[in-house]
Amino acid sequence: MLDPAYPDEAGPRELRKLRDQLARGEKLASDDFQAYRNRAVREALREMFHGKCAYCESKIAGSQDTDVEHYRPKKGVSEAAAAGIDHPGYWWLAMVWENLVLSCQHCNQTRSSLVIIPDDIETEEDLASFLMGQPLSRAGKLNAFPTEGNLWITTAEGELSDERPLILNPADVDPERHLDWVLFKGAATVRPKDDSPAGEATRQILGLNRRWLEEDRRIHLLEMREDRNDIIEAINNWLEADNPSDRTRWERWANRTIDTLVRKTDANKPFAGMARAFLAQVQAEVDDMTGPQHG
Repeated sequence: MLDPAYPDEAGPRELRKLRDQLARGEKLASDDFQAYRNRAVREALREMFHGKCAYCESKIAGSQDTDVEHYRPKKGVSEAAAAGIDHPGYWWLAMVWENLVLSCQHCNQTRSSLVIIPDDIETEEDLASFLMGQPLSRAGKLNAFPTEGNLWITTAEGELSDERPLILNPADVDPERHLDWVLFKGAATVRPKDDSPAGEATRQILGLNRRWLEEDRRIHLLEMREDRNDIIEAINNWLEADNPSDRTRWERWANRTIDTLVRKTDANKPFAGMARAFLAQVQAEVDDMTGPQHG
């Protein structure tokens, strides 16, 4: 969208216009940013992110409108303002592909009536008891962009590589390096991995354990648990079978069910990151059952 080889395209034209406005001392308004609103941009992002929210991986394109979200906010940075730093926003990145992601409205827009599920829920009963209290929290990215040491680049000439963002960019950072899953307790919750500051900030800002998102994930998790139970049962029967025919039958059943579980980790499936984490745990169980002693 911003290619110097095509100076007459929407992105370069808008960047020149914004620079001219600022040179005249004019403040930028939301309506000044139009290039990213193009339908073709939204469709390209839907394709790129498989119709899923880039942050929470919920399948959104078919059930609700989607937001074209700016990873680095285009108009102001809330944490910079709180620190007394005058940040105009990353206006020069408003039309840059690398700064755009597809987002659901819950992750992108600040909401103050959310129930956030803690990641230490032990049982379904604990979860039900917690939900009865209905404590409310505030979450949503909007203009949030925390950085280590409160260091932000505030001009188009600055080096973005000098920043150390504390919110994950799903387009170029593997979330699995910073986020972990609690999958064998009472809820399908996410937590920071190895005390990752970026993982914790991302989880809190986006509300990744908000109630209805967690409930949707839990539905998928329960299906995967059924797959896991079928896999374990088939492997046990395979290991205990007395004749080759039965062993072959149970082994085929186990492999078919494993394939079913693996398909849920495809990038176009909802909550694929959670599914990959669950699959890794099941794989460890299978390896323990079918190790060298069973070869």
